[in-house]
Amino acid sequence: MMMQKVKSVIKKSLFILIILSNSLIVFSQDKIKGKYSVVDETGYFFTNYYFSEKGTFIYSSGGDLGVSNYGKGHYFIKKDSLFLNYDLTELKENSYHRTKEYYNSKDSIQIKLNIYNFSKKPLHKIQVWSFPNYKSEELDTNGVALFKFKKEKRKDKLEIHLDGEYYAKHVINLNYNINYEIDVFMSKTDNYGFGHSKAYKNDVKKYKIIEFNKESIKLEDKNGIVIWRKEND
Repeated sequence: MMMQKVKSVIKKSLFILIILSNSLIVFSQDKIKGKYSVVDETGYFFTNYYFSEKGTFIYSSGGDLGVSNYGKGHYFIKKDSLFLNYDLTELKENSYHRTKEYYNSKDSIQIKLNIYNFSKKPLHKIQVWSFPNYKSEELDTNGVALFKFKKEKRKDKLEIHLDGEYYAKHVINLNYNINYEIDVFMSKTDNYGFGHSKAYKNDVKKYKIIEFNKESIKLEDKNGIVIWRKEND
């Protein structure tokens, strides 16, 4: 009888130890490897983390229109917490323009736009329009668009908007009484019809590790609990 009780106690102790070892696996390792993802209930929005054994990670999140946030850095595990240090994020250059201007006695102004990518190859599939006096112009095969407006003295600015599929949107503010020749350089982006994705840099985020196993990581931060699910390599 006594032996049965002893065996029962030993079995229960071993069972508890197994549970504890599984739930506290995080404390015995300091590296994560592979891709972990969070997908919302609709399936439209995602968050991805890629961890390497070298102690670095890559972060991206977004939806159907592409990546909206991104970052890169070092990670480390200390006691029961995971720290993500966004110290390696590479910033992307925005679309930009170079302006030349001239004056004359005509009652109208002309705005000439030469539109290129960053390799200075002409782009002709870019949408170009003005605001607030809405006017749209088609680009020719050399990436050139011409606008003409009545010359006016106004305090507000004439806006020229440029947008293209997977190019960072750009807006140019001009005067209503000056002629312009403008070279525009459009930067590639990884989302549709917007500017660049938001870059996270020089920021450290801390997560308390609730559970860590082969299939997922359960974490908690100031926004609540989140589960990162491991994806097949």
